[in-house]
Amino acid sequence: MRSRFISLETTDGRSAYEPLSDMTKLQFKGGWNEVKGKLKQKYAQLTDDDLTFAEGKDEELLGRLQQKLGKTKEDLRRELEDL
Repeated sequence: MRSRFISLETTDGRSAYEPLSDMTKLQFKGGWNEVKGKLKQKYAQLTDDDLTFAEGKDEELLGRLQQKLGKTKEDLRRELEDL
């Protein structure tokens, strides 16, 4: 699978470069800190280390969440996009 980079616009007007595979990409409504806070409220077992998000490491983040929460990556992608 070939990756490429795209520019994402967040709801607060900032843009970020995010890797995009030929599958669904991660998109956040608002900033990552806001999304992280919502995830920590919903899933008390998540730690700051679990939610460390580095640019270009979306698959790594999804893998950690998948392991911790027992959900598929696609389910997690949808959930993150809905937050």
